[in-house]
Amino acid sequence: MSFIVLIAAGLLVPIFYRSNIFIAKTISFIAFILAMYFIYTHNSLNALFPYFVSDEATRLMEYVLLITLMAVTFSLTGFERPLISQMLFLAGASLALLETNDFFMYIVLFEVIAIISYILVANIRNYYNAEGAIKTFIAGAVASGIILIGFALYSFNTDSFNYVDMNVAGKYTLIAVTIMLAGIFYKLTIVPMHGWAADAYSQINHAAAAILSGVIKSVILVATFKAFYKFMIAYPLASVLIFSFFAIITMTLANFMALWQKRISKILAYSSIAHSGYALIPFAASASLYAYSGVLYYAIAYIFMQTSVFLILNDLRRELGVKYLDDIKGLYKKAPLHSLFFTVQLFSLAGIPLLAGFLSKAVAFYAGVDAGLWVIVLIALLNSALAVGYYVWIIKHIYFDEPREDVERVILISNGSLIGQLILLAGTIYFGIVASNVFDATIQF
Repeated sequence: MSFIVLIAAGLLVPIFYRSNIFIAKTISFIAFILAMYFIYTHNSLNALFPYFVSDEATRLMEYVLLITLMAVTFSLTGFERPLISQMLFLAGASLALLETNDFFMYIVLFEVIAIISYILVANIRNYYNAEGAIKTFIAGAVASGIILIGFALYSFNTDSFNYVDMNVAGKYTLIAVTIMLAGIFYKLTIVPMHGWAADAYSQINHAAAAILSGVIKSVILVATFKAFYKFMIAYPLASVLIFSFFAIITMTLANFMALWQKRISKILAYSSIAHSGYALIPFAASASLYAYSGVLYYAIAYIFMQTSVFLILNDLRRELGVKYLDDIKGLYKKAPLHSLFFTVQLFSLAGIPLLAGFLSKAVAFYAGVDAGLWVIVLIALLNSALAVGYYVWIIKHIYFDEPREDVERVILISNGSLIGQLILLAGTIYFGIVASNVFDATIQF
């Protein structure tokens, strides 16, 4: 029922969003609430189709997903209105991807979300947006082709695509899995398949970037771990080597590149890529009891943090024309609430204690330690320390530099943005203090 409600609302919203955005947002809000209710009552896709299952960990991620999309919906305004409908379709497809227990359905739903992402970034208002949208589409098309080649090769080696029953011992299985991962790494922005994201995240509309880099990436992260878990257990050495190597080069290169950027959206784009590297550590440590906890926790923390910072940047771009670091000098005088929300979420991205970013890194890194991957965890810790530099640099511009011109007016945050940011901030703080929900949901995986 949750899936049906979201899709129905997605079809209904376009009737209203042009003439009355309040009605469109109300319909979306009701749909998200009903979807969460049906998930709570175990009346989701698993109750309708045999290719879906729902466990406690999946439901936790689904709640977080829907809450985040609800927060984004509150924040949207102006020409971003079409995103309201698109997010409802995205929510439905994401629930299906998270709940599926069939590898064929995983591939199909992965592509459905890819198509929705192309529509999200097609909200074009200038040449810069158009360039980002084209890069996203080209990278997505390449990724899809690579994934389908790997899946076609793997399909010769198994009679069942059910996660539990599928064969992982075929002659070409490891080759097929490696090919599929190469395509999936495009979506997760793993180096060297990251180039498109470094540009696209900074070029497309920042509200769409919030969804693309925060929401979609988090969903794919969790769904991919579930889909490839049996492969990772069957090929432990290959898993450690592949995921460790890409984790190290991704976090290291992205953090160094972020240090040299002047455009704020480009800094956040490279920050997003670096976090993809951290998130691969539990994949490398799949043999650990805490691997799934690490993946789920990282996805939950990341979806709140990354979505929030791009939404704030979207407000600042619209109201103040903010693009570069120089534009946010003395920002706390012009936009005090925006500055506060931005600062807290940047602290979380940096891994400051009592915020979700810290606990998510702690759990992910502990999974690596538990699996004996001390070297990769040490490199990740050094990278985390390096990343603090560019986060603090942004905060320094906001609070310790004088604005280049006199402050003529204070930018007030809209009611919708305030509600959305409070929701995202509550998630960041809650999961920065309370870890029991994640461990209770995943420890038996």
